[in-house]
Amino acid sequence: MQAQVGRYQLFETLGVGATSRVLRGFDPLIGRPVAVKVFPSEIAEGQARDRFLREARVVGQLSHPNIITLHDMGIEEGTQTPYLVMEFVDGVALDRILERGTLPLPRACAWIAHAAEALEVAHKRGVIHGDVKPANILISSDGRVKLTDFGMARVARREARDSALLGTPAYWCPEQIMGRPQDARSDIFSIGVVLYEILTGTRPFDADSLQGICNRVLSSTPNAVSELQPSIPAAIDEIISQCLAKNPDERIASAELLAQLLYPHARRKVVLSEQGLPAKPAPASANSFRERASRLLRSA
Repeated sequence: MQAQVGRYQLFETLGVGATSRVLRGFDPLIGRPVAVKVFPSEIAEGQARDRFLREARVVGQLSHPNIITLHDMGIEEGTQTPYLVMEFVDGVALDRILERGTLPLPRACAWIAHAAEALEVAHKRGVIHGDVKPANILISSDGRVKLTDFGMARVARREARDSALLGTPAYWCPEQIMGRPQDARSDIFSIGVVLYEILTGTRPFDADSLQGICNRVLSSTPNAVSELQPSIPAAIDEIISQCLAKNPDERIASAELLAQLLYPHARRKVVLSEQGLPAKPAPASANSFRERASRLLRSA
């Protein structure tokens, strides 16, 4: 790998995707660390070039504390290497965290709520992510959530003429599998899959083959989270069930609403009743939920 693109110095590889590689970089002009996402030279030609430019525009238009910031973009002269320059996050992807096991309910709800707020910002600009999965949710060393890799995102539209099966099979929504138009509710389905996995350690529609996964997404109903983790309250079962509804019209209406539903559980403490069962948490205001969730993230 070349040691530089544009003015940016390149160091070790941080991650590899289907069509890109992310490296730790340094901007000598500004004097700051960056993450540089480089693509093969073929991406600089024809329709692939258009897709690269679209990704840059999508990411560059989104501004939110829980979305990776795009600093710069370019195509290296000579090698024709396209690249994106993004903020460097000192942290780890959620999929690596899940290798160590499931997460406590408050932390899971706080992290997913913050990711949902990031999605809401994108959705309001007519952008869907299209590839929401643990590998695209970064957790910084101080516990902040950063949603990354809008490479599969597209401007929301009614027609889906170019909607090839992009993304990761275990997190596909039914309309994606069936080649139907996707919208913000498609991301709701995928983030529901992520929440299920965080709390149970398993994916709701896993199978041994692509066809098996697609069949399960289209026709099966996964076990309730509380069946696998009895300490999980029924309200979480209902939230996840609505996220994973086969019909987009039956899903939670927006990422913003999903975040509002999750924040109360981000401050939930398990208190046992006299019968030894989890008691219901005391009610609190929406603002206090958000404040406590933010404190939880900072201390994670």
